[in-house]
Amino acid sequence: MKLEKAFYVSGDRVAKIVVHGRLSRNRVEMTVDFEFLIKEKNDIDFRPPIGENHPQYWKLKNSDSNRSQLLQLEYSGISRKQLREAIRAFKSQAGPGILFRYENALEQKTKYLRGMRAQV
Repeated sequence: MKLEKAFYVSGDRVAKIVVHGRLSRNRVEMTVDFEFLIKEKNDIDFRPPIGENHPQYWKLKNSDSNRSQLLQLEYSGISRKQLREAIRAFKSQAGPGILFRYENALEQKTKYLRGMRAQV
């Protein structure tokens, strides 16, 4: 199961949260994972927030999967409210009676995440 939700985060930037869910064998529990993508005004398609030419790329490559996903979330510009909105939409799409298990508990780790501030 997959849900894509896009948000305007600043002026000309659009950020997309892709929520992936895999049902367990007993069809009661679903493992949830996230992917964060951005698209600038001149971009044709969405891309990861931290690419090979990004100044923090070295930090991304030296981090474990939990920390690297937090870095991608931080540099995408998505706020905690937007993340909760995507999770809520995914849970409603999955339906009742399913237990959700997160590969990375991002919502608990993003206590102070506010999103990207617009340059004035």
